[in-house]
Formats: sequence, structure tokens, C-alpha cells
Amino acid sequence: DRSQPPVGGLMVREVFKSFPERWFLEVTFDDLLVWNRWWVKRRMNDGLLSYGSHPAQNPFQEPATQTRRAAGYESGMDDSPMYEDVPYNPSRHTLELQDVGLTSLVIADAEALAEMAEVLGRDVEAQELRERAVLLRSRMESLWDDDVGLYLNRRTDTGELSHRLSPTLFYPLLAGVPSADRARSMVDGHLLNPAEIWGRRVLPSIARSDPAFPKQRYWKGAIWPPLNFLTYLALRQAGLFEVASELSAKSLDLLLGEWHRKGYVSENYSSIRGTGDDERLSSDRFHSWGALLGIMAFVESGAMPAPERPISN
Repeated sequence: DRSQPPVGGLMVREVFKSFPERWFLEVTFDDLLVWNRWWVKRRMNDGLLSYGSHPAQNPFQEPATQTRRAAGYESGMDDSPMYEDVPYNPSRHTLELQDVGLTSLVIADAEALAEMAEVLGRDVEAQELRERAVLLRSRMESLWDDDVGLYLNRRTDTGELSHRLSPTLFYPLLAGVPSADRARSMVDGHLLNPAEIWGRRVLPSIARSDPAFPKQRYWKGAIWPPLNFLTYLALRQAGLFEVASELSAKSLDLLLGEWHRKGYVSENYSSIRGTGDDERLSSDRFHSWGALLGIMAFVESGAMPAPERPISN
């Protein structure tokens, strides 16, 4: 009934840069292309994308299907305050929220797949993917708020822009949506604003100014490595390398601090204490994506390819 955020194409592209063997693209491309098309088919909501849950076989009788809760699960940010009080539309099978982060990831995924298609000589698919990216970029302009200086999620039931701020609102940088001036404004005004996102311990999964932040539990303010990693990729894609380097350094400090203190590589970390065992959290002590906090340092050192570099270079 649901998927997960579309980061597969981005990661396959990075693996191919390190190990440029054509067979790897040949065995992954078609499935990734079906996935990219699936988002447009299943999750389009008034021209932009929304998380959701649609009717499907349910042999294990999972209760959380075709609900707001299930749509939150699809986002990977299960109980994020971004989705609080947002209704689920049973006829569209989506949340009533055009999602900046999801739309940006689908654009970035399409661009990554277009590069792969060109390597494989799949010109028709490459054109399809490029056109999809261009169309979605143009539609995202309706989510820009001049007063706030960000692309904001929009409620499709009320037409109102949502002011619940999360690192996913920086994903338009990954998708090449904003101009250079807008990108700098987004980062200076919000990412580097210590009242919202920045600080000694980053990145909180909801802004420090949000009423849910003090709870810290799960997506109510805790630091999640995938958000740090995707925001890092976004900053590099936008050419904001100094900020990306600082994010990498802060992320590595977080990882090593907990490792030296407890020997943990945690699922998520407190934005207040910087630990993975804070009593306010719900955090596994050993979780695969905790390593993302350190992978950025390998990119910074040159041990891994620059993520903003196209395959062809």
C-alpha cells in the first residue's frame, strides 16, 4: 500500500561512480524507472506529490493502511509534526499536503536516472525523465513563500502553506529548484539560524522553535542521520561547500562522541544532549543508517566521489 522515500536512484548513481561497471546499471535501471513513474501515478496531488497509502493486498492484516498514520510511515518520518492534523484523503489515497521534500526527491531521482539512461543509450527514457524533472520544478514555484524565504508544504484541503519547518525543506537544493540567491537565502535565513535548525548538535528533525521540539522522542526534534546526509548532498549540489563541510564535521562529532562514550551507532540522537541514549528518545543502539553521519567525512576527504559530479565527468 505504500513505498519509502525515493533515494534509490541517487545511491545507485553514487555506487556507479566508484565502480563504473555497466552491468550494474543494466540490472537496476528498469526497476528504478518503474519506481519513479510509480510516484507520479500513485501520489500526484493537484500537480505536486504527497505521501499516502492505497488499497493493496494485506495478507498480514496490517491495521495501518489507507490512513494518515500509514502515509506518515511512507515518508519515513512516522510521527513528524509536519503531518500533525493533516487529513488523509481516502479518494486520492494521499495526505492533504503537497510535500516539498518528496517532490524534491522525485526530481533528484529523475535526474539521476536520466544520467543512467544516457549511459545505457536509453534516449527515450532519458528525455521522459528530464521532462518530468523540469515540469515538477516549475510547479514547485507555487510553494515558494517570499516572506519566509522557503519552499513550504501546502495543505490541499485549505490551500494554506504549512510553517512546520524540517530539514526536508532544504531538499529543493538537491533537486536544483531554487536560484542561487534563493538557495543562499534559504540556508542563511533558516538552516544556519540557531533559533530554528543550526547549533552545536544538528540537524533537528523539526525546528527548535517548533512546540514539539522539546519532546525529542522520535521525529519530534531528534537528529536522524538520513536527514543530515540528504541535506549534505543538497548543500553540495547547490555549491554551498563550506556549509556542507561544517555539517559533515558536526555530524562526525556526533557519531564519534556516542561511539567513544558508549560504543553505540544510534538510530537517532538528541538535539539537546547529543546522545543516542537520552531518556526522551526512542532510539536503537545499533542502526545501519547511523553510519551516514560518518560517510560525509569520506566525501570531504576525497575518498568518495563528489556527489554533485555527473556520471559523465
